[in-house]
Amino acid sequence: MIDFGKDVVIEDGAIVNVKSGHIGDRSIIRSGARLEGTFIELGTESYVDHGAIIGGGSCWDKGAYLKTGCWLHLGWNAQINIGRGVDIGDEVGLGAAVFTHGGYLPIDQGFPIRWGPVKIGNRVWMPNGVIVLPNVTIGDNVVVASGSVVNRDLPCGCFAGGSPAKIIRENAYPKKTHIFLLDVLGNLGYDLSIHNDEIICYKQTKFNLPLRVVDGEANDVTESIKNQLRRNGIRFKYYAKDGKYAPWE
Repeated sequence: MIDFGKDVVIEDGAIVNVKSGHIGDRSIIRSGARLEGTFIELGTESYVDHGAIIGGGSCWDKGAYLKTGCWLHLGWNAQINIGRGVDIGDEVGLGAAVFTHGGYLPIDQGFPIRWGPVKIGNRVWMPNGVIVLPNVTIGDNVVVASGSVVNRDLPCGCFAGGSPAKIIRENAYPKKTHIFLLDVLGNLGYDLSIHNDEIICYKQTKFNLPLRVVDGEANDVTESIKNQLRRNGIRFKYYAKDGKYAPWE
C-alpha cells in the first residue's frame, strides 16, 4: 500500500490507486489527477495538476514504476506512462507526455513497436506539447522546446527542440548570469532589501540565494516571497514550522 508523508493534500476527485510507494511531504495531488500502478514514489513537495495521469498502459506489470526526486511539477493534463519504469530527478517540470510503450499494430507484420524505460535527470523542463518516446535518457540541466518529440538521448546542459528533437545549443545550462531581483520581487510591494544575492525581508528573514538557505521568521509575507522565488525556479529546502523556517526533515 502507498504511504503518505506529512501534510500531503489529495483533493476530492483525485484518484490514487497504487499497490506500493510513497508520496513525499507537502505534496499536492489536484482534483481530476489519476495515479495508478504497481509502484509510484514522489519526492518532497511534488505537484500533480488537474487531469494529469501517472500510470497508463501496462502500469500494473511487475516491472512498472515511477521514482521521482523532490519538486516534481506535473502540469495540467500531462502524462507519464510507467509500464517499463521511469526515473526522474529533482526539480523537473513536465507538461509533457512520457511513454515507455509505443505501438498499436501487429509487430509480426512489421509495424513499429517500441518498449523501454525513460530516465530524466535533475533540473529538466519540458513544457506542454513535448512527447518523450520509450528508451530515452535525458541528462541534467536540460530544456526542451514546446512541441518537440524526443526519440533519442539528450546530454546534460543542452537546449533541444524539434520533431524529432535535435540539440540547438550544447552546454547552455547552467550558466552564470545576473538577475535583477527587484524585477522579480519588487511588484510584491513588500519592505525588502537586496545585498550580495541575499534578500532581507523586514530586517527579519534572510533568503540567501547562492546557498539556498532561509533563516528567520515565517509568515504570510515571507511565504509569498518564497513562493514568488519558486515560480522563478529558485527553491529552498525549507518549510514554515512554528513561525520559523526549518530545513526539510
